Amino acid sequence: MTSMEPHNLLYRNQFVLGPAFMESFPHWEKLSIGSSLKLTTHPDLNVYRAINNDRSITLLGFIVDPENPSRTDAEIIDHLVNTAFNSETFFEKTFRFGGRWILIINDGQKVILFNDPTGLRQVFHTDSKYVEEFWCASQPGMIAQIFDLEMDKQAVAFFNSYEVRKNPEFRFPYYASPYKEIRHMLPNHSLDLQSALCRRIWPTHPLEKLSFEEALDKSLRILKGLMRAASNRYELALSLTAGLDSRIILAVSREISDKLSYMTVRQIDRSEEDPDVVIPSILLPQLGLKHNLIKSSKIIDERFMGVFLKNVPLPHSIYAPYAYAILNYFQQKKIVVTGSACEIARWSERSHVPEARWNSVTPFDLSKIQRMGQNRFAVDHFASWLADLGEIYNFNTLDLFDWEQGHGNWLAMCQLEFDAAWKEIFTPFNCRSLLTTLLSVEDQYRKPPGYEIFREMIMQSWPQLLDVPINPGKKKNLVTITKRYTPAFIKKSIKRFRQKEGS
Repeated sequence: MTSMEPHNLLYRNQFVLGPAFMESFPHWEKLSIGSSLKLTTHPDLNVYRAINNDRSITLLGFIVDPENPSRTDAEIIDHLVNTAFNSETFFEKTFRFGGRWILIINDGQKVILFNDPTGLRQVFHTDSKYVEEFWCASQPGMIAQIFDLEMDKQAVAFFNSYEVRKNPEFRFPYYASPYKEIRHMLPNHSLDLQSALCRRIWPTHPLEKLSFEEALDKSLRILKGLMRAASNRYELALSLTAGLDSRIILAVSREISDKLSYMTVRQIDRSEEDPDVVIPSILLPQLGLKHNLIKSSKIIDERFMGVFLKNVPLPHSIYAPYAYAILNYFQQKKIVVTGSACEIARWSERSHVPEARWNSVTPFDLSKIQRMGQNRFAVDHFASWLADLGEIYNFNTLDLFDWEQGHGNWLAMCQLEFDAAWKEIFTPFNCRSLLTTLLSVEDQYRKPPGYEIFREMIMQSWPQLLDVPINPGKKKNLVTITKRYTPAFIKKSIKRFRQKEGS
């Protein structure tokens, strides 16, 4: 078992906000937000509050500024609180920031809460139709404990449905949670902490179209700034696979590559010859960088498993072996860097829907995209999502759907579960300015199979990374990959890798 005690991992990095402190957690931090709101936070969750007369900004998590990479959380929040703002316009001041954060904004009249661009520091809140007293928290189980709630029968039926049972990476649709009294706040929304009203606050205007060169230059500048900012503060471990997204993050990290660690988790159902294992083990040594291969196991300490299953309701149990292996390997001394959220700009949802419906998708289309089939619970919630969209200007519905459902829902919950393994989780693509820049180019540059703008990012930053294939067939074995894709010097590397693994 790791040196981390299980009780320290319970509800790690989580918070609860409501009319009273959570006295059941005597060792958690406590902070009053105004006269009526009480914030209770796990000791490991970073909290910083800045006050200027009757205004205040409270940060939960961490925030980085790519334009000022040396700034700390305190310096960023202090600067913001000392600029003129109100709760209606403040949101726009955060577009360039990265990190994983929640901001509670008190402008002297209203108190609102919103989170990072893809909602990775997630928020659940009570529904005033069912619960008069307002609470919000990192996950619905914490609120359910306060009111002794039972899971909703329809939600339970959905969870037990074939569509969910066959998908080990299941997720709930739209704002649904296992409890009808509790809603999930998706990204691009804010929560009024006085009226308990959740509303969409973005997009607010049409997306400005950019040329390929403009978008490329701006994207690279933002990504490199984000990586420099994070590396100035933390010990980072880049999670590298055979995929495109993590290769982009590696490329933009070239100038700080000696400051990072590099790792791959070998999943329990994957062999040593899986491309996600082999490709990083070939690529990194050629760059003079060490590859840390973390091998997950089905044998997990019972105390850890008990905490993992308790940290959120209905957890993804398939992640437990990976989380436990990571915890034992790095002992929560590292912040992991992932390539997640790049998919939002990569046309990742278009191929699931016939082209004729790209601009007029149905709830059934959205349910199919999320691998929920024709499940009525899912279809009804996605119908509500479409009805609640409002004006989205020239943004594509499927891009916003992937942004809010695929990432603001599924990915956010996954990251909360992995808080038991990592010190923190940093997702550079989780930056509004970056994502909107990438969405601003013509579709032909960001769609498969070429992914032209993304490959050009690598070419301009670290062209050697393209010598090794990207995603060379997930179902193909190592011999096939070697014969079809790799030149002689990579074949030699594979041979050395096999010899090393066999020794």
